[in-house]
Amino acid sequence: MNENPLNILHTIGFDQLYPVIRCQLTFSDPLDQQRLVKAINLTAQVVPELFCRYEMSDNSWQPAVTDGQEVLNILPADAQLDATPDWEKDAQVRFDLQPDGAGNRLTITMSHILTDGSGFKQYLYLLSNRYSQGERAIKGVTNVVNLDWLKTLLKQHPASAKQGNVDHPSKPLSLPQLTNATGEKPRPNVSGWRLTSDMTRSLINATHTQGVTVNDVLLTTFGKAVQAFDREGDELAIPCPTDMRQKIEEDPAALRIANHTARFNPAIQSPRDEPVSVSVQKMHVEMQRLKDSDQFLDSVRSLMAQYQTESIKKLQEIVEANYHVRAIAFTNFGIIDDSRLVFAENTVTNCLMTGSFRYAPMFQVACSTFKGQLSLGFNMIGTTEEVQVGRVVIHDMISRMKEFMAQAEVGATVIA
Repeated sequence: MNENPLNILHTIGFDQLYPVIRCQLTFSDPLDQQRLVKAINLTAQVVPELFCRYEMSDNSWQPAVTDGQEVLNILPADAQLDATPDWEKDAQVRFDLQPDGAGNRLTITMSHILTDGSGFKQYLYLLSNRYSQGERAIKGVTNVVNLDWLKTLLKQHPASAKQGNVDHPSKPLSLPQLTNATGEKPRPNVSGWRLTSDMTRSLINATHTQGVTVNDVLLTTFGKAVQAFDREGDELAIPCPTDMRQKIEEDPAALRIANHTARFNPAIQSPRDEPVSVSVQKMHVEMQRLKDSDQFLDSVRSLMAQYQTESIKKLQEIVEANYHVRAIAFTNFGIIDDSRLVFAENTVTNCLMTGSFRYAPMFQVACSTFKGQLSLGFNMIGTTEEVQVGRVVIHDMISRMKEFMAQAEVGATVIA
């Protein structure tokens, strides 16, 4: 078996949710295709799993391709990137290169079985570094995948006392199932919004004023935007992924392109008409409580304990019980460091990271910050009307952020 049992977190529900991390990079100038292929090959020397298929029966990696040319597609500007690789047959990464104005658009699709959002960002930096510096940048670099640190962490922190089944809330958030009266065939859609630098800066300043985090605001405003479609619910129960690398004390700067994500399960009472600043404060208190108790460990504890003795099927049942796929989901990729995302003399003008394609009315918002601008995006397989519902959610989320900033400004004035 593969030594990372956390890969199994993303092998359940393939028919509803295929495990993908998607990144769309735009460049000011055309990329050198031969140089890009060489960079891909160099990254595969560090992370050989990239060129492998995933073997479900024993959670292992088996060779699929031998050269970066086999995972790079050169496409026209108007090509639709609809097809998702089959991770059980294909390599764990695909690159689609298209013209974009005077430059290029490079879409990277990577297996979420192989890595998580933070690991994917490390891969971006690795790829850009190899593109810029070539073979000299690969010397001495290894990808650390062992989980000894997690085993130690689990021993140090015994299981917390769960208040009910926190991974299966009694009233999960949901969006309405629309009637497809026209018979329109659902199609893959990628949508993204990039906030201005001024608005992003104002949001950060407002969180400082209120003593909360940007993640608290994003989580709450997303929950409230979805809640607007539910006439009865007043609980915001939204799983919040967390990068466990933050808990690694030994060699924290090591390259770790693997699955190291667990999740918190915050839930707060928030009436529909409650001021968003009040809800954000509730979310902040709840998240702090969960962080203080390391509650995220509960989502992986049983999987780690039983990995060596149980079948893959049984392990997937364990995952379903403790890392349940919610119809409404949130992910925050955090800051994508533009100072580390440098492709030689070429400039990356935008970077949009999103998660898996979800069948409507399932929905996930993906948040990230690049060059001081916050981006919100989603991938959906749905009709035109269903995609529009997703866009309404994002616009409502942004409106609630503005409301939070206005309330924070009033609060600061009163305090002054």
